[in-house]
Amino acid sequence: MNTPKYLKNLDKITLKKLLEIAKGDLSEDEYWILYYCYVEKRMAENTAAKLHISRSKYFISKSIALIKMEYVIKKLDKIQTL
Repeated sequence: MNTPKYLKNLDKITLKKLLEIAKGDLSEDEYWILYYCYVEKRMAENTAAKLHISRSKYFISKSIALIKMEYVIKKLDKIQTL
């Protein structure tokens, strides 16, 4: 699954709901990185500055968050097929 592409193709309402479901699995920074990146479509530099983290920390946290989101999406998909 290409998680970034999947998230980009979701509408804002669905994406916000998915992020709320995943909130328990994500750290605070990971949640806001995904929110600002995919819901508000902010650039990396703006998000890193807003969260007071370095650019490299932004990209590392985003990668980890996307992996966690992939598992959340798969878990929800599994529930839906039951």
